[in-house]
Amino acid sequence: MIIFSDHAEERSQERKIPKRLILETVAFPEKVIETFRGRKLHRKRFGDKILEVVTITEGARITIITQYWLDLKE
Repeated sequence: MIIFSDHAEERSQERKIPKRLILETVAFPEKVIETFRGRKLHRKRFGDKILEVVTITEGARITIITQYWLDLKE
């Protein structure tokens, strides 16, 4: 089960990131990086940007904490 935290819901709307892209990134990432406190960064490229989705897993539940675009033009 994948759920969105309140923060992730707000940032999704604020940053105009479609939920389908967020869910696709979590389900089919090109890269996963483990970070602090059990969090994971899921990365997937869409055109000239990379979507990064931060999650935490508790049992069978994956909670999306936040998401943002990384620009490849740098």
